[in-house]
Amino acid sequence: MTRVMAQIPDDIYKNIDEEVKLGIFSSPSEAINATLKKAYAGKSRAYLRWLIKKEGITEASMLQDLATLRK
Repeated sequence: MTRVMAQIPDDIYKNIDEEVKLGIFSSPSEAINATLKKAYAGKSRAYLRWLIKKEGITEASMLQDLATLRK
């Protein structure tokens, strides 16, 4: 895994530190990784929605393709 250094504003780091103290995450690094993954997943979903709309793909056609693939 690639390591990246970043500067984080104090208020955000305090929130991360609080979540670690509450036991939500085991370390600040884990909290930051989870947040980055969530943000990237959201961006990917937004891109897919845009692409589907741009290409004019309907829900019915997607379900039909899925049924075909499962056969």
